[in-house]
Amino acid sequence: MDPDFLRALMALHRELRGLYAAIARRFGLTPQQIELLCLLKDRSPSLGELATLLGCDKTNITGMVDRLERRSFLTRVTDRSDRRISRLALTEEGEALGAEVREAFAEVAADRWAAVSPEDCAALTRLARS
Repeated sequence: MDPDFLRALMALHRELRGLYAAIARRFGLTPQQIELLCLLKDRSPSLGELATLLGCDKTNITGMVDRLERRSFLTRVTDRSDRRISRLALTEEGEALGAEVREAFAEVAADRWAAVSPEDCAALTRLARS
């Protein structure tokens, strides 16, 4: 793999982590909590599934979920087909916060990458989805 491409990916990752951190601070959350809330927008995973999606240990997820649940951003719902499994769902407050976070990210991204051509945006979108 091209070393310049790898350096560019690492630089992009660092920049995105910084953007997540700045946005998270604005809302009084951690970057991991922001990512968790955004992942729940269109899905209702179990704790184990969420740990896999975030690439971390289930014990880390439990603490994050507990804190977000105490702040009324999400709730645990019993799985209909297996009552032993709890699934996570956003509350109305969580949905509203998630929308605010996505809007804040869109504003920052639009400002930061305004010079990127529509063709390059489309190419990056294709790469990210593959």
